Order: sequence, then structure tokens, then C-alpha cells
Amino acid sequence: MNFKIGYRRGFYRVQLSSTNSETNKQYNNNVSCLFPFYYYNSIMNGFDVLTRAFSSSLQFNTKLFNFFAEAYLTYLDTLSEFNRTWKNLPELDSTLRSKVGKIFDARFREEEFIKVLSDTIEDNSKLVKITGLGKMYQYISNNSSVWNNDFVEPVRDMLYRTPSQKICELEKYSLFHYDDDKSCLSKHEMKNSTVQRQHYEEEEKKNKPPPVLVIYAFINRHYILDLLPEVSVVRSLLYQGLDMFATDWGTPSAYDRTLTIGHFVNKYIDRSVDLIRKITKSDKISLLGYCWGGDLALMYSALHPEKVKNLITIATPGDFDLDNSLLSVWTKSINEDYILDAFGNVPGILLNSAFNLRRPIEYSHKYFHFFEQPHDIESIIEFFATETWLYDSPPVIGEIYREFVEYCYKQNLLIKSKMSIEEGEIGVSRDNNTNTNTAATKDLVVNLKKISMPFLNIIAKHDDLVEPNSSKALNDAITESNDKDLFEFNSGHVGLMIGKKAHKELWPKVGDWIKNHS
Repeated sequence: MNFKIGYRRGFYRVQLSSTNSETNKQYNNNVSCLFPFYYYNSIMNGFDVLTRAFSSSLQFNTKLFNFFAEAYLTYLDTLSEFNRTWKNLPELDSTLRSKVGKIFDARFREEEFIKVLSDTIEDNSKLVKITGLGKMYQYISNNSSVWNNDFVEPVRDMLYRTPSQKICELEKYSLFHYDDDKSCLSKHEMKNSTVQRQHYEEEEKKNKPPPVLVIYAFINRHYILDLLPEVSVVRSLLYQGLDMFATDWGTPSAYDRTLTIGHFVNKYIDRSVDLIRKITKSDKISLLGYCWGGDLALMYSALHPEKVKNLITIATPGDFDLDNSLLSVWTKSINEDYILDAFGNVPGILLNSAFNLRRPIEYSHKYFHFFEQPHDIESIIEFFATETWLYDSPPVIGEIYREFVEYCYKQNLLIKSKMSIEEGEIGVSRDNNTNTNTAATKDLVVNLKKISMPFLNIIAKHDDLVEPNSSKALNDAITESNDKDLFEFNSGHVGLMIGKKAHKELWPKVGDWIKNHS
């Protein structure tokens, strides 16, 4: 008697056969049995994933505990020294933050910690996938996308914002045109700007500057450039006589997870540029990109130089090999495919956690430091407006995140002029086997040597998100432009946008630069 084992629909079927036909018939009818090995294997695989996730999470939290313990001992030693010799409390506060910050920065860069961090992300992403939490997140993301785009964001854009009009809407992406009238000025500006504004208006009539399109990154929201009336980049440039437009990428859903960088550069941005040129009757426009938005502006300018008058990048990573910031080091070490396989897009809360983890003491200290002294109502509003923006993080589209990580952070193709992005739809191809039509696309190589227009690179000297040297490398990579300038300002990454000193010293210079290159 022989056994035959077959596999069907997740089960193993065991059949018995012998030389006796009656015996075969009896056993095949009555003794044929199904063994749910498929479910057994699934359970064991799930248990293995759960065990790995628990183990890696335990290692990660143990590492964090040890780092905090080391930092606490340093804190106690510094306090002990202070009680013996120091008298200046602000000096103590600064010293404590510096010493503790250096401990975390050094430990977070250790290869062992980075390996544990990468394993923790990988194992927990697998756990999220097999438990269905990833699908649940995508379902919630789809609903929250509609809620944010249709209800929350329109209300948000009316609070303390420069008046604007939505002049174009493509899917979830919107193009805004800011109103150029005196109602957009703050009381302080209205009181002190009569003569200066008349001067700007006279200059504008003589030589009208090109319109400016602000291109923002996919992380956080675009309104950091128009946070409050007193610290608004948009309002500052409007006040100087520039015609301002801005992109708003909206809140993506799980359905958007396959959109590419090329889709945004060669479809959304290109259509926006053409529309602005049509509205303003301008042959070319100026592009102003912040952070990753600066990279998008670089890509567009390299592919469509005939439409760009001036290119301005702000705190934009260029040579990613020179970017040794903590987030860049972590990003280069992780396998983003596990995150995207589980969630579709990169959750905003995951990005916020990474931002907070890199400087845990600064994260917890800033609230105590702010509220230990009384502040006027304007300072309180500005503090909470900034904090709201910091945690108002939409998901980052999955394929775009993968392209940035693989092509920029890991392979550094952008600065080498070897990065390829999708051109967009160039026609329709027919699949005769499935009788379906699919959009035909092709890739374009982003060659920074094709950027020949005037270029202004704005860098924050104390930027801890984008290494200043990474940004400076752009001036060397753009070889065909004979008009390149570099503005270095004494601030951090966000301070360029909302610092009062920046609005007093930096942004008037930027406005003058754009007008001088009209």
C-alpha cells in the first residue's frame, strides 16, 4: 500500500493506494483526509514575527534606558559641580543641555544602536502587516484624507493666514494665489510702510518682477511659510511687490501610495507653472523651494529650464553623502520597503517620533523653558502655532519616500546628475491579453548641468536636519549658471522661516535678489 500526498487550497490531501481496486476505492472515499498545515504554518509564522518584534523592541528600549541612565549620571555630576563652583543658572542650563545632548547624539550614531533601530522598524512593520493593523491604518487614512482636504485644511488656511485664492485643483493637490492688497499687511506694517511701499510700487511699475511659485516638501505642511502675520515669508515677499503663488500637496490617502516624484514634477508642478505663466502673462517664473521642495525645484528647473527665470532653494539637501545629520544617518540604514509594505504610505506619527527621538532632551525641555517665564499673548500664539505645525504631519506618499531614500539618500544620484524620474503620461498602451488600456510613461534623467538660470542658495548655519555642507555642494554642482549666490544665515532649519531676525535681515535681501534678477 502506497501513500500519495497532494496540495490544494491550503490543505494537504493524503490518499492511499494499493493493488486492490476495491481497497483503493474504499480508502479514497472514506479515509481521504485533510490536514490544515497551511493554518499551522501561518500560526507559527505569526508567532515567529511576534517574537521577533517583541525581542527587537525590548533591545531598543533597553538601549534607550541605558542612554537615559548615562545622561542622568552626567546630569547629577554637573549639578554637583555647580553646587561647588557655579553661580550662573542660565550657564548651568546651557551646559546641561549641551553635555546631555552630546551623549545622545553620540550613542544614537553607534552602529549597534542603528542596527537595533533598523531591526525594530522591520520587525514591527511585519507584525503590523500580518495582524491587519496596516490595512486598518490605510482605511483610516483614506477617511482622514477626505476629512482633512475638504473640511480641516480650508478652515486652517483662513486662520492668521495671508488672504489667498485656490486657482487650481488637481486631485488632492492645490495651487494658491496670494492676494496683493493692503489688507494683507499687519498693523505694524500698515503703520510704518507707506513710503517704503510706494517705493516698491514705483519700482514694480518700472520693471515688474516675475511671479514666484513656492514649492513645499512632502513632510509637514506648507503654511510654515505663512505661519503668522509677523513671521510670514509669503507676506514679506508680497509686501516687497512680488506676485506669490504656492503649492499645497494636501493629505494623501492609501490610494496615492504609487504616485512618483516624476508625477508631481512633470504633471502637477509643470501644469502649475504653465497656468501661472498664462495668468500673469509671463514667459518665465521664479521657483522657491524649501527642504525637499528645493529638490523638486531643482529637478523641475533641470528638466524645464526654458520656463524658469530664477531658482531659489532654502535649506535643501544636495550632496546626501555629506549629510551627516542624525535623521540622514538613520534613513540610510533602514529598509523602507517593510514600512511601505505594511502601511502603504509613511505615517506622519512615525516621522514625528523620529524627529523627537533625535533630540529627546530638547523635546521635553522646550515646554518647561518656555513656560518658566511669563510671555505676552503674541509670543504664546506663535509658540503654539509652531508646535501645531510641527505635529501637523500628513503621511508621505510611499513611492515618493522610497525614491528619495533610494535615489538620494543611499545612492546620491541627484548631485551626480544620474537620477531618473518619471516623465508622466505620454500616451496610452493597449494590453491585448487583458483588453485594458494603461498609461505609457518614460523616465527622464535629471541633469543639474542644464540649470543655467540665476541660482540663490539659502542655508541655515545651525541646521540640524540638513547638513549645511550638503546644501553648499549645490553651488558647485550647478556648473552652467554664471549667476550663483549663497546666503548663510545664523539660524536653524525652521528659524529661517519663522525667526523674527530672519524676517528683519534675510527676507528683505531675498526679495531684493529676486527683483534684481527680473
